[in-house]
Amino acid sequence: MDTKIEQQVFDQIGKAKKILVALPEVLHADALASGLAMRLFLEKLGKEVEVVTSAQPSAEFAFLPKAAELKNTVQSVKSLVVELDTAQKKLDELSYQVLENKVEIYLKSKSAPFVPDEVKFKNEKFPVDLLVILGCQAFEDLGGLFRDHTEVFYETPKINIDNKPGNEYFGAVNLVDVTATSLAEVLSGLFEQYEQQLVDEQIATCLLTGIITQTNSFQHAQTTPQALMKASRLVALGGRQQEIIKHVYKTKSLPLLKLWGRALARLKVLETARAAYSVLNAGDFEKTEASEDLLLPALKELLANVSG
Repeated sequence: MDTKIEQQVFDQIGKAKKILVALPEVLHADALASGLAMRLFLEKLGKEVEVVTSAQPSAEFAFLPKAAELKNTVQSVKSLVVELDTAQKKLDELSYQVLENKVEIYLKSKSAPFVPDEVKFKNEKFPVDLLVILGCQAFEDLGGLFRDHTEVFYETPKINIDNKPGNEYFGAVNLVDVTATSLAEVLSGLFEQYEQQLVDEQIATCLLTGIITQTNSFQHAQTTPQALMKASRLVALGGRQQEIIKHVYKTKSLPLLKLWGRALARLKVLETARAAYSVLNAGDFEKTEASEDLLLPALKELLANVSG
């Protein structure tokens, strides 16, 4: 990782008081866990932090610290600011009167009266000093979050952290490590470089969750020695590996198991194409009492258990 880029990240964080961590609309476990780890880390630095995503996180990750405090929208309603030039005339009194369909504001000077040219109007600045955008190749990956609050993402300084080669480097600072197998691995290296002593059991568990889920518990063919080393250090720092395995791999809801069973019963393998497929219809979801958000977890289970 480029230490100059890391230092720029630290500099931006150091100057900010209120930070918004934004996650992609297609919210995979690595981005979710990394976002929560970033929040915990920044809070230890005394920052005010919110994590926001337009997605609904999977219930299996509810065990992660601060997962219940995720926001789904940005509070971007800004006030109109009345700016008064007091360089020559000092303000003596400010008052207002609410009338039918209007409000009158009174500005009284200590000397000569104020004139209209000494008053200006502007919109209040968005009340966040810094955006940290995780796991997005472009603004569009934020989905509705970006579409509904475009001005926020253009006006506010941005740190872009990712591990995908297609990243468009849209931030003021871009920490993109394409050699990392997960976003959590990138953050783990960043935190080590900055203040490793701040990485406690909670932060380590979040980062370890990202690495484990992204490597399918280190079974993925692209799992690197670097990922294994990072995971080992996080376990040493208190990362709760067994809790992660229990919630992510060993605890399945009854509707998910029923849905998975129906998909397995219809599984077809095309040997010549090295492909497999199955079919689930609306009736399957009704009979298993499964919600639509269980479709991707069921697909993940199929992919993880079909060889070849």
